[in-house]
Amino acid sequence: MKKKSIMTLLAMTLVSTTVLAACGGKDVSKGETTGGNDSAKAGKQTEIHILTRFAGSDPKSKAFQDLLKKFMEKNPDVKVVDESLNDENAFNNKFKTGVATGNMPEIWMNYGGEAFKDYAKNVALDIEPYLKEDKAWSDAFLPLFDTWKYSDLQGIYGVPNEFYSVAIYYNKELFEKAGAKPPTTIEEVPALVDKFKPLGAVPMAMGEKENFRGGHLMNYLSMKKFGFQKTQDLVSRKAKWNDPDMVGLLQIMKDWQDKGVFGQNIVTLDNNATTAMFFSGKSAMLFEGVWAVSSMAASPIADKIGVIPFPYFQDKPEFKDTWFGGAGGYSIAKSAEAGKRDAAVKLVKYLTSVEAFQYYFEATKGGVYPVKMDMGTSKVDPVTTEYIKAQNSAKEFKAEIESYDPLAQLTDKTRNEIQGMFAGNKPQKTADAIQSFVDSNK
Repeated sequence: MKKKSIMTLLAMTLVSTTVLAACGGKDVSKGETTGGNDSAKAGKQTEIHILTRFAGSDPKSKAFQDLLKKFMEKNPDVKVVDESLNDENAFNNKFKTGVATGNMPEIWMNYGGEAFKDYAKNVALDIEPYLKEDKAWSDAFLPLFDTWKYSDLQGIYGVPNEFYSVAIYYNKELFEKAGAKPPTTIEEVPALVDKFKPLGAVPMAMGEKENFRGGHLMNYLSMKKFGFQKTQDLVSRKAKWNDPDMVGLLQIMKDWQDKGVFGQNIVTLDNNATTAMFFSGKSAMLFEGVWAVSSMAASPIADKIGVIPFPYFQDKPEFKDTWFGGAGGYSIAKSAEAGKRDAAVKLVKYLTSVEAFQYYFEATKGGVYPVKMDMGTSKVDPVTTEYIKAQNSAKEFKAEIESYDPLAQLTDKTRNEIQGMFAGNKPQKTADAIQSFVDSNK
């Protein structure tokens, strides 16, 4: 799956859920009815609505629909109306119409970030108080809440229900044949060219035809070299895309290309071709996201695949545990009246509980989820096990620099210019073109 399409989904997908709240003292995160509700006794139900893209016949959508049924069985005083739509345009139009008419679902799914900021300010409920009061629920999550936090806005406006991250898959057998070890630092990468050349392989084939991979690489290098501060400085315009720091990162990428790290003709190579090279032993590593786990696990070399975090700079060990990644999750409409709001909170807790993610895991036969949970190695395919093991080192997840920037089309501009660099442009020219675009759109 392309990161561009994922970020579009992350920015556009919004989910609404419906649940009735009850009073009492049972475990809300498990969706248990907590006590005698007067409306329930009177045969009334609190109706809430949820809007997601989980409307298909795929295993994940079926699991989601099953969880809604289970919730209502445990909470007969709540009626959840599932308004989910599989088509992206239909989904987006429905949500926008709801916002415009004041007829929003009580729960919707989104991917936070700068694109969500206006929603956080105007229509989303601050969920931070609920997270603080239920530590058993909130402490189970991976560190992904930054997606719904803003420096100039108090609170947290979403709860993770899925996430993405990017790592490096590697061929254990090929590394053994080459007498090499998977790289832990950036500085070790170029030396791998000579190690794999006798085997007819390149260290890490990269297809830039679709141009998102170069953007991923530049962002990872920035995170590992400068941490999140550089992102903040670029977004605030305190730093420039053509300052020596950023030109230096682009130069590393160009040097790797010239050295042969990525292989030949990367501008005309697509993602399918690089994956095929990895499966056939022509590439020792594959720079790819968590979304590829299932295809890796189904590949002919599944038992030979390992996973490592993206390498860090030798002189910047403080950033070695920063991962490129982010989350999608549920937000709750702050306009919901008290009863509906309590029910919505209860449903969100249920859908994002460890038990719910375990159900997803069983129903979909795998996957990586935004909570800490041990499924037991006997239930997990070896590639998923490797990915989870590598990701356990993560201290924080950060998205692409451009996703924090309010400037429209900056992601496309950056990726296009990086693609142009791989096609022959100099790093300085590449950086100047990106900064010129920023300057002309103040």
